[in-house]
Amino acid sequence: MPDTYPASITITQAGAPLADATVVLYPEDSTLTRWPVGGTTDEQGTATLMTSTQYEGAPAGKFKVIVSKSVTEGDPYPKHPGQGATREEINDYDRALKTGKFEVFKVVAEEYRTAGTTPLSVEVASSGDNMFSEDLGDAVKEIDVQASATSKGDESYVPMDGTAE
Repeated sequence: MPDTYPASITITQAGAPLADATVVLYPEDSTLTRWPVGGTTDEQGTATLMTSTQYEGAPAGKFKVIVSKSVTEGDPYPKHPGQGATREEINDYDRALKTGKFEVFKVVAEEYRTAGTTPLSVEVASSGDNMFSEDLGDAVKEIDVQASATSKGDESYVPMDGTAE
């Protein structure tokens, strides 16, 4: 495990803090790829960076900054009941997915969402404050068709096992 150094990044969009965005630092040094670095922005748009989700800070080096965020409109997106869920809880979850009406939109421009296209970069140093800030420009609203559900909600429900209720 490489040494890590305290680091944070503040993400704004058109000058306003971007809350609840996922930030990932993609290393230019391939030996660091096994140590993922990232965080989620708070209400002020600031993410405290963590390595492997459990170690505070980031290794020293140059990184591409990847930012993503989605918002949902319509019925609330159902929360999976978890591994210990009963059959009834799983069926309720499945029904909500099939009959819900919601759309998921990506609100960060596509260029910032992958390491190959993002123009953003930072260099984490072994000394110094390592406090970065980036502005993403204007918000976008691109529908994520694969994550959206636009069922009419009037079909008879059949659970995944194929038996009608």
